[in-house]
Amino acid sequence: MVNITHVDVLGLAASIPYANQLTAQANASTDHVSFISYSDEFLTGVLGNNVTQELVAETAWDAFHEAGVYNIETGLLYATSNWAGSFDNPINVTAIDINRNNEITSIRYPKLSLANGGSAFYPVGSSPNSSEGQQIVYCDEGDFTEPSRLTLVNPATNETSVLVDNFYGRNFSSLNDVEQHYHTGDLWFTDARYGYWQYFRPEPVIRPQVYRFEPKTGIVQAVADDFIAPNGLEFRYGGLRSGYLPECIFDSRLTRSTAPTSSTST
Repeated sequence: MVNITHVDVLGLAASIPYANQLTAQANASTDHVSFISYSDEFLTGVLGNNVTQELVAETAWDAFHEAGVYNIETGLLYATSNWAGSFDNPINVTAIDINRNNEITSIRYPKLSLANGGSAFYPVGSSPNSSEGQQIVYCDEGDFTEPSRLTLVNPATNETSVLVDNFYGRNFSSLNDVEQHYHTGDLWFTDARYGYWQYFRPEPVIRPQVYRFEPKTGIVQAVADDFIAPNGLEFRYGGLRSGYLPECIFDSRLTRSTAPTSSTST
């Protein structure tokens, strides 16, 4: 069962109790997927009218933490596991073969030490309806020996290449998530301090920011700052200037004492 709660946007703007009611509805059940929809386009253009849910797999470890990218050529769904607190048990890419009884494989790629967010990557200039040349770009959070970087992976051949690993000579803190703009082909990605807060990255030398990388030119630009912990991001299809970016903050009881202790979103 899939539960979809449609939001009265005007009512939400005027009522805090209504906002609390939406949160309660979204978290009311643990046996089905719940969505909060702010636009009818979410149902008609994203989910479809006959949306269903299915439990694909369960593991003894946090195998399905981030990414979630389907590759057409391999027929596999790729996710990244969560940091387990030890370099003896590093983050892996988890591949799910949805055509073979959801068989699960853990994969390690060269030039990808601790993968986090990921996105399908298409050659710049590709037709929106084409899957030719599809690869996966990952945010590599890095560790104490490897830098944080954007790594491009061809899952059909296991070939990898580093797209960018610094901003004007300064190391990124801990790249978190990435998305390719459907129209321009640019890669937008976030850099936060999660690796430092979780003790697998050195102290940051650069502020948390959002970046844009142009694959054709190699140019990387900081496009937004004034964040504590920028996280995932997404673009609205059909809206060249519409993007969404949440901010996610850790509880310092589980991380360094210098980490923030509250939660917010922007």
